[in-house]
Amino acid sequence: MIQNAGYTLGSVLKKGEVLYLKTTANISTGGTAIDVTDEVHPENVFLFERIARIIGLDVAGIDIIAENVAQPLRDIRGGIIEVNAAPGFRMHLAPSEGIGRNVAEHVIDMLFPTGTPARIPIIAITGTNGKTTTTRLIAHILKNSGRNVGFTTTDGTYIGNQQIVTGDNTGPISAQLVLKDPTVEVGVLETARGGIIRSGLGFDYCDIGVVLNVAADHLGMKDVNTLEDLARVKSVIPRAVAKKGFAVLNAEDPLVYDMRNLTEGTVVCFSMNENHPNIKKRAERGRTSCVYENGYITILKGKWKVRVEKAVNIPLTYGGRAEFMIQNVLAATLACFVHGVSLEDLRVGLTTFNAGTAQTPGRLNFVEIGDVTVLMDYAHNPAGLQGLANFINKLPNKYRTCVVNGTGDRRDKDIIAIGKIVGETFDRVVLRRGHYLRGRNEQETYELLKKGIAKSGKEPAVRIIPESRDAIQHAVKYGRKGELVVTLADRVPDDIKIVQELRDKYLAEASEAKKES
Repeated sequence: MIQNAGYTLGSVLKKGEVLYLKTTANISTGGTAIDVTDEVHPENVFLFERIARIIGLDVAGIDIIAENVAQPLRDIRGGIIEVNAAPGFRMHLAPSEGIGRNVAEHVIDMLFPTGTPARIPIIAITGTNGKTTTTRLIAHILKNSGRNVGFTTTDGTYIGNQQIVTGDNTGPISAQLVLKDPTVEVGVLETARGGIIRSGLGFDYCDIGVVLNVAADHLGMKDVNTLEDLARVKSVIPRAVAKKGFAVLNAEDPLVYDMRNLTEGTVVCFSMNENHPNIKKRAERGRTSCVYENGYITILKGKWKVRVEKAVNIPLTYGGRAEFMIQNVLAATLACFVHGVSLEDLRVGLTTFNAGTAQTPGRLNFVEIGDVTVLMDYAHNPAGLQGLANFINKLPNKYRTCVVNGTGDRRDKDIIAIGKIVGETFDRVVLRRGHYLRGRNEQETYELLKKGIAKSGKEPAVRIIPESRDAIQHAVKYGRKGELVVTLADRVPDDIKIVQELRDKYLAEASEAKKES
């Protein structure tokens, strides 16, 4: 352009002379933006709106070529050059000439209309035992009620029914993965102690915070030495409940119930006992609770009862025998109720959630292998194992074998306590190497477990088989008719795979034997 005008880079233009350096009019290449909004002919406005609607765009930038937009394009032989689905705003916000137009405000108002929520509901679940099952149950109920749910657990991160990440996903990174997904309508987030201590929460506040219980687990780590220390970590969840939200607390656990004083949200409680003093006190004040009464999962609204469903009709409770599962059901029911789920959707969700390896891997999973019943569970601390033992004692199995290992980052007395419960509950014990020794010697964990077994006052047969596959295979192979073989997994998917392969092998051999006979 300089050369065509007869100049060089060293030339000096005459006073008032303008030399254009490009032939294009694009803003990005130096073009000039002049606002002519007030001059556009109504027929042209109608044309541009119609074009955007025909293509199906909410926001469109329509480039035209015309001598004058104040006249209909068809009258002055104007034309459409292109339609942009992602137009630039800069030329409108700050034109070279004319009035700046805040077009961005209109787009934001369209995306987030005034008065509508600009964020998805968050339900956060914490506690020592039952977090994963409660998280999965809440997610199941919400999915059945028509929401697209994103949820995180110790097994992985899920969007709807699709697992997008495997592994222990109970920290802030996993939470943010769910919350950043544009398809998610509600987030249900299992929130564990480790993630809170390392990085805090993956959100600023939640709509519902659930605290199930506080029991001895991971004590002696990260300056968390007592139950009170652990409760202080767990209390981060009710502290993070919004003013218009709900803190769902266990009325029977003093450390959890005390958290009612730390939240700005509305406190609602659950209990296995409708006559518990804390529940009765709250009922007299007209507060909402969820209790187990006369075999029913029941919502208390003051002193009024709204029975949701019989526990025996809820597969997760195993006919009402698994009390620790009933507690999880109470917490999940109450969380969904205050979230606005209808009673009908609650009933459907509770009665269609099965305690199998698909929906609750490693949580009371039963698999039949010939005459032996295998029960896989994730009980990994004394409180969780005692709850499992109470359930097992209600089962009819005369013979019981346990395949168990110690986890390295537990205190000596916690591993001994696990051994004591195992000794009290089983007549045969197979000790195996844990996947998470975390600095301990495997022989050390064997000795601590055996010390606990000796403290039980009983004398079950104890055998050490280090490899998990060999240990489980031995227990099943030598199982007596009607025997219950319990595997306590520190890595749930591995045990599930081993047991399912043993079952498939047995079925294949039985089928082959039937053909030969």
